[in-house]
Amino acid sequence: MQIQRLVDLDDFEFDTLLVTYNHKNRLSIELGKVSEIFEALQADDLVGGSKVYGLRGKDFSYQGQSYYNLIFIGIPEKATPRKYQLQFGTALKIAKGFKSKNLLMTAIGEDVSYWLSSALKGLILGDYAFDAYKSDKKEDRELRLGVLTGMDSSSFKKEEQYVRMITQAVYTARDLVNAPANVMTPEALAEKAKEVCDKNNIKFTALDQDACQELGMGAFLSVAKGADTAAQFIVMEYNGRATDDDKVALIGKGICFDAGGYNIKGTPHMKGMNGDMGGAAAVISAMGAIAEAKLGINVVGVIPACENLISGSAAKPGDIVQSMNGKYIEVGNTDAEGRMALADAITYAIRECGATSVIDVATLTGACVVALGDRYTGAFANSEDLAAKIIQASVLSGENVWRLPLGDGEYDDVNDSDVADITNCGNKAGAIAAARFLSAFVEKKPWVHLDIAGTSESSKDAQIYSKGGTGAATMLLYEAVKLMEKPYKSY
Repeated sequence: MQIQRLVDLDDFEFDTLLVTYNHKNRLSIELGKVSEIFEALQADDLVGGSKVYGLRGKDFSYQGQSYYNLIFIGIPEKATPRKYQLQFGTALKIAKGFKSKNLLMTAIGEDVSYWLSSALKGLILGDYAFDAYKSDKKEDRELRLGVLTGMDSSSFKKEEQYVRMITQAVYTARDLVNAPANVMTPEALAEKAKEVCDKNNIKFTALDQDACQELGMGAFLSVAKGADTAAQFIVMEYNGRATDDDKVALIGKGICFDAGGYNIKGTPHMKGMNGDMGGAAAVISAMGAIAEAKLGINVVGVIPACENLISGSAAKPGDIVQSMNGKYIEVGNTDAEGRMALADAITYAIRECGATSVIDVATLTGACVVALGDRYTGAFANSEDLAAKIIQASVLSGENVWRLPLGDGEYDDVNDSDVADITNCGNKAGAIAAARFLSAFVEKKPWVHLDIAGTSESSKDAQIYSKGGTGAATMLLYEAVKLMEKPYKSY
């Protein structure tokens, strides 16, 4: 999408006008014709509150220019950044349905800087489409957006640069998740991570299976045993504050296809398992944005990438493996593979990279989907300070997060094993059991676990989402890391 700052309309022709209105039904553009149309639509209950409604026309005009489409966007009182994203994303979907090419919106008022970036995010994210494997895709001219505003040029440029950076990161994550498993293999994922590193001056390392074996990554390698494709242990190191000993680890689950192993998934649950590397996609993309913004903080991205398949060498239920930190794990269920890979990744980040705090993100449990659906990411934490930053980042990014309990004192025995130190399949409270399993490997470091099993994929094309990968947690991770800068700076 092309974006152009406008101070007048002399050099911008448009076919679609975006008009916002507030909770008191006051329009952002007070024109007789627009106001009359709004009142008529209000009488039919098509607008009002926070409804978004589009209208085709033939004789609309604004400041002497004729246009054809009019879209009203309701903004509720005390609207959050997320609400702005969703409303403008909905407007973009309507505009595309109208086959609009040139959109005009106004950004005028004292609080423009609060909402403009969120509105632009909504428009750009709503414009995403994945058609890499459509042989008959049609030529589609890029949308143009004119923003009529009194904001000075430098401030507007700063907002636009930030929005483009972060939405491109989300686009990258969505592309990674949407790619089929025969294309996005562990080695291909490593290549994509390397491309991001090369572009942004991030140190890249990919450990092969032999190197992982030497490090004692028995948990991670137990997941990879059944696949013909080679596992890749991806490490991305960004040093934005060389004099600081603190380092944040972002750890993303990178299961490029999850058949469930010998605890094989049923047919309905097998579809979409190419997206079981949504956590890895978020980490790769967020790392690129962090480096591009030159944030003053040290961050390492760690991604255990492999496939969870079945063969004569695959792990079996009841196997016992030793993790990198020395704990013996009973494989109670081969479909609880993500936490196995993450356990060794957490240990590597702490012991080999010197991580002082850890955030992991994973499409981990169906139980979290049952609890929170597809619009809230579940968060578990052992640190109130780090949890608070995640919650604050969720507001800034527009990504919903709901904190869930670790259940200390209530679920201490949920992962008990009769034959090993711990089992990978708890006996109840599935999302909590998975989080408690991971907590056994964080070595008392401040830690947050983000379960994006529900939010990583959208079942329909609506608002800021397209059917398929959402890029969940990409913006969330970026904003969380930005909040951890010392001293914190606003960008």
